[in-house]
Amino acid sequence: MRVREIMSTPVIGVTADATIEEAAALMMDKGFTTLPVFSGSGRLIGLITEADLGGARYTPGPRRAPEPEDGVLVGIAIRLVKQVMRAPALAIPADADLTDLATAMVEAHQRCIPVVDRQLVVGMVSWRDLLARLDRES
Repeated sequence: MRVREIMSTPVIGVTADATIEEAAALMMDKGFTTLPVFSGSGRLIGLITEADLGGARYTPGPRRAPEPEDGVLVGIAIRLVKQVMRAPALAIPADADLTDLATAMVEAHQRCIPVVDRQLVVGMVSWRDLLARLDRES
């Protein structure tokens, strides 16, 4: 069985310049735990999870060290997705086998992974999608 057979579509995500509040509202509205983060041109550049948003809002200090070109801002609260997203984003090809998907998710400690075909994000796949497939097979 291939990843494309269990992935969820359409893909809903945010840009890196979205606020963490916008990302949280989208997650709550759609019931998602992870969102892909896109550049202005639509290229996948990262992922943001519920844990990333919760940590950004309720724990002091940056989650990651600032990049040298970012400079350092003192006393500025985390407000944008690009400040807390996980980058680079792990993605899996749409034609990958489900065993490869499960292995990638375990090794990366990720609950949800974007699915790509010809460098475009065409779906998202989660542990819930895998479990639903197992349930149908039993």
